[in-house]
Amino acid sequence: MEKGNKRKLLKLVGVLLVLVAIIEVSFAYFLVNLNGTKKYVLTVNSLRIYLDESKNVGDIVSGSKNIPVTDKEGKETTPYLFSIVNEENFPVTYTIYLDEDDDSTTPIYGLRYNLTMNEESIDKTEGIEDLGTKGNRVLHSTTIPGNTTYNYTLKIWLGLNAGNDCKGTKYSGHLRIEGEQNGEVYQDTVLNGTDPVLTDNLIPVKIESDGVVRRASLYDEWYNYENKLWANAIVLEDKTKEVKVEEVIPESDIQSYFVWIPKYSYQLWNLEEYSSITNMDSSKIHTIPIRFGTENTTDAKEGECTTPTSGNGNCKVYDYMTHPAFLSFDSTGFWVGKFESGYKGATSIETAQVNSSDSTKLQIKPDVYSWRNITVGNAFKVSYDYLRNDESHMMKNTEWGAVAYLQHSEYGSSVNVEINNNNAYKTGYASVISPTLGYNAGASIPGNLNGTTPDVTLSYNTKFGYKASTTGNITGIYDMSGGAWEYVTGYNIDANTVGGSSELTSIYGDFFTNSRWEKYYDQYSNAEVDASKYQTGLLGDATREMGPFGTVKDPDGSSRYRTSWYGDLAHFVYPVNPWFGRGGVWIYGVASGVFAFGSSSGRVSTIFSFRVVLTP
Repeated sequence: MEKGNKRKLLKLVGVLLVLVAIIEVSFAYFLVNLNGTKKYVLTVNSLRIYLDESKNVGDIVSGSKNIPVTDKEGKETTPYLFSIVNEENFPVTYTIYLDEDDDSTTPIYGLRYNLTMNEESIDKTEGIEDLGTKGNRVLHSTTIPGNTTYNYTLKIWLGLNAGNDCKGTKYSGHLRIEGEQNGEVYQDTVLNGTDPVLTDNLIPVKIESDGVVRRASLYDEWYNYENKLWANAIVLEDKTKEVKVEEVIPESDIQSYFVWIPKYSYQLWNLEEYSSITNMDSSKIHTIPIRFGTENTTDAKEGECTTPTSGNGNCKVYDYMTHPAFLSFDSTGFWVGKFESGYKGATSIETAQVNSSDSTKLQIKPDVYSWRNITVGNAFKVSYDYLRNDESHMMKNTEWGAVAYLQHSEYGSSVNVEINNNNAYKTGYASVISPTLGYNAGASIPGNLNGTTPDVTLSYNTKFGYKASTTGNITGIYDMSGGAWEYVTGYNIDANTVGGSSELTSIYGDFFTNSRWEKYYDQYSNAEVDASKYQTGLLGDATREMGPFGTVKDPDGSSRYRTSWYGDLAHFVYPVNPWFGRGGVWIYGVASGVFAFGSSSGRVSTIFSFRVVLTP
């Protein structure tokens, strides 16, 4: 893959507040207050450069005898400390400006300063007026190498040349940093502009085959979808913690893992509107053709169609159609929780069964207890509140479908994803022996083994664990087959009770009446008490396109509806159970899978969890 040709101008304003107060006819009580106790982060394409003012504790009062002083005396005053930190591998050229604020009244000619920077042996003293004109007063300009910190001291005082017009005035100003990347940010050309979108909360990482996590450089290849290496990012427990490129990030420092799903269109293969159970047809299984890109498909182009909101619209078999998961938020992709949502602090199956809306308890990590026994309403609120600035939300049914189709394309594993058969609901596990049988009330039997021991189930960072990933390697998404059922926001508007048992309306009273919520859930209509009315499924959600549908008799003696794709469960939403669940649960053995779907009232259930998506 090639690297994109991008050079970005970086700008950052730090809150360095400089106040000069001259409050009597004489120059007595002259004060310079240098305030600033924060760290300001500049991020462009996630190249991070810090203006770090946090080394100052409280207000620093600078002044010698509180009167105009000589340069020698001025240089002996208390310094203001700040740093420039470059966490990337590549150098950044930057310039530090000293700007006065609009309310500053002190004549510039009377002010002197001293700037030191040990790394380049700088010790400069002169008048602020000598720095240039207003808006272009340059304190320093240089290039900082990658993974380097430059430390500065700044002192400001009133010089001996200050006249009477400086009396009774004040000076206030701030630091401004501008810079330019000296490297080219990596881009995967196969993605056609749908590369990962990073934010201050998301740190790009590379995950080694054994699970070791290192911060990735934006200038090096850290994902490659053609090679089935999907982009990963993490959220830290302490979001202010600095992590250098290639630095190992301890698991204890990580709060959540996310994987990037780039925007794409896919080639339609099945427009049938199934309304009953017939016979399964495994010949329907194929590698789904996908095209990445930022543009939406349209009826106006040959071989394409506009994505319909229901039914088939003007689409034909073999047309390419923009996947609907990318349209609600008008995004070029979204981040998906790498694992089922976990409950922070849980030490057992039971302690992770909590019906709460406390988003601070959310964690998305391997080898933790899946957060279950939670209503759709509380799962939605936890997800929605988690990272609001990054448009966090509970996974939609179509978003699940987008991951499923990408998994079964040339850019994913394109095989049946192994089940997580860990019966303690631990995240990121995979069955050592693939199941061949379905539901048996949870009993472990040959053909549907489950448990917690390594002869039955192994973690995500093993050769068996990789099979439970959407890519067949450690960069993919886990727990999409088995583990716990996952509630998604796909809802039957013909529910017997508005919202079913989700309790959504008790949290958001206008959820089903205010259009602002519509982008957060997919709507279906099935007024019949029948879980086989697949015809109202949406293109792209991995429900009706997985037909035709049949039945399979499970070891418990009951027959259950199945898809043509690997015989995954296929129970559509209906009025009593208006909410979709996806992926199945470890109990269901071979019937669990990426293409499995079921229905529920949205109530608490010890076998249901949920997943979080970010659309920055």
